[in-house]
Order: sequence, then structure tokens, then C-alpha cells
Amino acid sequence: MSRRIISHPKNSISIDSRPQYLRVADKIKQKIFSGSIKIGDKLPTERELAQRYNVGRPSIREAIRSLENLGLVETLQGSGTYVRNNTEKIILNSFDIIYNTNDISNEEVVQFREMFEYAAVKLAATNATDAEIRKLEKILEKMKIVNTSKELERVDLLFHEQIANMTHNTLILQIFKAMRSFFDNCIKSTNDLIYSKGENNEDIISYHIPITDAIKDRDPSVALVFMERHFKKIRGLMQK
Repeated sequence: MSRRIISHPKNSISIDSRPQYLRVADKIKQKIFSGSIKIGDKLPTERELAQRYNVGRPSIREAIRSLENLGLVETLQGSGTYVRNNTEKIILNSFDIIYNTNDISNEEVVQFREMFEYAAVKLAATNATDAEIRKLEKILEKMKIVNTSKELERVDLLFHEQIANMTHNTLILQIFKAMRSFFDNCIKSTNDLIYSKGENNEDIISYHIPITDAIKDRDPSVALVFMERHFKKIRGLMQK
């Protein structure tokens, strides 16, 4: 429900005709966004909020519930309501709905990953610290000594998560974290495809070595080239 405009001979008056709880939720949300209320802060009691916003306690309960659905607050039994940053769960739930209610092809999944990974690897090569590069190299070394495909998939996910971390881009990192299970399933499907075409762990690892080297050399153009080759290989296997 939106605001409606009432005409007046001299001016127009904007009246918010939405339910009270939505108006209260918006006011609390703006305080969170402005920093007046910070992550971790405890909200006033239900009674105090009702007095502050001049509404009934049922409206406050509905306002808190709507903020919980947005991932902005969390109510702990016997303790109170606290400001949180649970947007990862909200993003994941929304993506799950999109993914599972549409006929999304493997081609579309690869295209989505390409869009994400290409941007991430260039930023990683540009912004990574020495310590972050050393961590990526350690992850690569772990890939070389794993014994099972399941363990390789786990470390492979860590590799791509570290690239997202090295971008120093909050949006990229938060989206990766929120969609971690999706990326995990993508990597598993890709590796299963690679195995089904007669390739092995060494082949999978070989795709990641030049990417690591390019990031270590802080060369975003070369890093992108090798990430593109990685996905070109995947596309080739999909078409066999």
C-alpha cells in the first residue's frame, strides 16, 4: 500500500496510508541505516517503543516481525530484540526461490558464475594483500594433496571464496557468503562433469595454478584470461 495525495487549493498533502506497523518498521529501519542504532544494539522494550511511536503494542510486534523478515533484527527469548545483519539468509532464501521456481539451465548457471568470477578475479589481483595471497597459495597446496573428490570440492570452494575475499568489495563478499551453498553445488556439479569426461583431480587443480600465479603477480588481465580459460574448458566439456 502506498502513500496517497490529497489535493488542496493551496498545496498537496502527502498522507501515509500504510498500516501503522509498516510506518513504525520504516522509522526503526531508518535509525539502523543512519547509524543511530548500531549492529548489536538492543532495541527498547515493546512498551517503550509503543509509547515512543504512539501506537499499540500489537503494531510494535508486527513491526519487529517485519524487521526480522528483513534480517535486520533478531529476538532472543527472555533477552530482547537486537539489531543484526542477517541479510545473508534473506538473499539466499530469495535466490533459492528464483532458482527452484524457474527452469534454469546449466548454461545459465555457468553464465552467472562467469559474471561473478570474472569481476572477482580481476579485483583480487588488484587489491589482494600479501597475506591474502599467501593464504590462497596455501589453499592451492591443500588442493594438491587431497585424496578424495569430496575433499577437493571443499577446498575448491575455499579457493573461490578466498578470491571473493581478496576483492575487498563488501558486496561481492557478502553475496558469495550468502550464496555459499549455491556456489558449493556449482563446484560439485562442475567437478562431477569433469570426472565424467575422464579427467581427474590433477586436471581440476591445473586450472587453478595459473590463476593463483596471475593474482600473485598482481596482473588482473592475465588472471582474467586464465579464469576465462577455466570456464571455456567447462563449457567444452558440457558440449561433449
